[in-house]
Amino acid sequence: MDTAEFMKDFFERYYRKLSKEYKGALELPDVPKEMWADGADPKSEWKPWKLIPAAISDQEIEELERDLEVKLPSMVKSFLTTYFHLFDDPVGRNSSEDHFEGMKDAWNPLLVKAGYLPFAWDEDCYIRCFDLANMPDEDQCKICQIDHEILFSFDEESEISRKEIEQEMKVIANNFKEYLENLL
Repeated sequence: MDTAEFMKDFFERYYRKLSKEYKGALELPDVPKEMWADGADPKSEWKPWKLIPAAISDQEIEELERDLEVKLPSMVKSFLTTYFHLFDDPVGRNSSEDHFEGMKDAWNPLLVKAGYLPFAWDEDCYIRCFDLANMPDEDQCKICQIDHEILFSFDEESEISRKEIEQEMKVIANNFKEYLENLL
């Protein structure tokens, strides 16, 4: 299964899982109209949402890479360009109105300088990161997390080494595919 097929399968399975476990996870206020699920009541404050194919151009990805000052791994590009969705943590939102919202919310310059790519902020206040140390071999790039309180105790103006940040990171998956599979 190639990366694009894997991501499509992941998002669809994750959506079904949440539909069965907790339908409320698929209802939010301020859902963009194009993401309303079939039968959504236009008068209701909380509306069910659905996955829709992401219409994200290569130019938008290039702009994101410039803004974040990092080259995105192909898995992350597929993650961002397969579906628009409103999953919260530990996936991070990527809506039709606010492309890359989850990634932008988690972004931190210290992490990027240290070789980590933040992609989501979870409910327990951990920032989830793709460890870029083994690029271009994405299968060897671990997924880590760091408590935002620890991270924010570092002075952004001073030089922080990768080793200092690495000591505070906890590995939670061997790679991005494993991380996503564990959510299922």
